[in-house]
Formats: sequence, C-alpha cells, structure tokens
Amino acid sequence: MASFHFKKFSLQHDKSTLKIGTDAVLLAALTDVENAQSVLDIGCGCGVIAFCLAQQLAHKQAQPLVYGLDPDEASVLEARQNAAAYPLLPADTFRFVQGRVQDMAAADHPVQFDLIVTNPPFYGHDLKPAQEKRLRSKHRDHQLPFEELLQSVLKLLKEGGRFALILPPVEGAQFHALTEGLLHCRKRVFIQPTAKKPVHRVIQEYSRADVSCTEHHLVIRNEQNEYTEEYRGVTKPYLL
Repeated sequence: MASFHFKKFSLQHDKSTLKIGTDAVLLAALTDVENAQSVLDIGCGCGVIAFCLAQQLAHKQAQPLVYGLDPDEASVLEARQNAAAYPLLPADTFRFVQGRVQDMAAADHPVQFDLIVTNPPFYGHDLKPAQEKRLRSKHRDHQLPFEELLQSVLKLLKEGGRFALILPPVEGAQFHALTEGLLHCRKRVFIQPTAKKPVHRVIQEYSRADVSCTEHHLVIRNEQNEYTEEYRGVTKPYLL
C-alpha cells in the first residue's frame, strides 16, 4: 500500500489513476481559500488537492464542504478512505463521488461552489500511454475536452467564486483563449523546473469579475538541483 506523508496528514494513492506529484501540491499551495466555504476538486484522484486545500480551511476554523469528483471508481474509493483517516476536519466535511463533471453540471439544479480547482487531463491528439489509467488521467480526448470543462465550470461556479487549474503552457494558452468574454484571469504563476529550463506548467485562476491579472514566476530547483527557497516557502505548510 503506497502512502504519501505530508506534515499534518498522510494519503494512500496506490489505487488512484494518477499518483501524488508536484503539480497537485503546487496548485493547492498557490490557491487561496479566502471566503471559500465550498470547494470542488474536478478529477480528484485520491483527493490530494482537496485535502491540501482542506488544511488551509481548517486553519481558518471554517466548516466547509469539500467535494471531489472523479470518473474512476478506485480513485473515489481511495479518496473516501483518506477522508476517513484525515485528522484535521471531520470525515463528513468531504464528499467524494464517482462521475463526470459534465453530468454534474447538466443537473436541473446543480450545486454551486465558491472555489473550483482541477489538475485536468491535458494532452490531446498525441502519443498516448498504453496503460489505461494513465490515459484517463493525462489525456482529455473524449474524457474532458477544455470546452466541456469550461462550460461545466460556468454552471457550477458561484457568482463571486474562483476557478483555478494547472496546465502546460501551450494547453494553458488554449484554455485561456476559450475563456474570452466568459471568465477573467486573476492570476498566472509560471513554473520552471530550473532557471535555465523553459516554463513547463502554468497555474491560472479565474473569476467572473473583471479584475487585473497578476503574474509571477516560480523556479523549483536551483543550479545545485536543490529546491529553491521560494519553492520551499510555498510548499512548507505541506511537505516534510
């Protein structure tokens, strides 16, 4: 049984479609839960983003609803097991459900959320891995096209809510182009593996309100291949 140990909780992730990694932790660490009483994690896997955000909510002494959605049954079952063992908030804080966000958004009166986050499947029309679970978690073809993701978010996001996701830069630009006239970008964080390597991920945060967009760069490792002080600072609440 594979466990990943954070500072304040541990998660099982051996049954989930995608293992805990840097993308998920950075998205959670760089997403503020201010004024969020309800959170939706689309494609939650074992629940890593949901549980990291829940740690922020617990520090604010909130009584939130943290909802995770994933089409993979094993991932949802593992997320539920992790919720039962989570030490910072009661298990009934969390609802992990098997299903597609498109179907959730198509309901007559869908639940709406203050904060929606996702580390979505992002590759399209390129070489696909043979392993079916990795295909579902990494590739959006026929799973979660960006157009369907955006339309679902528009139906599930409260009027004053925020939506954050992490993507490679090309896919991030593709998604951003779809938001024109629908959502406004509040924040972009460009992430580089090292200072000499190009940006490989972009965190983008959106709202319905037309606000100015802040931009920031974060470098993960220095020339000695050690974590930078900035990366350590951002992930300090979570990583050992």
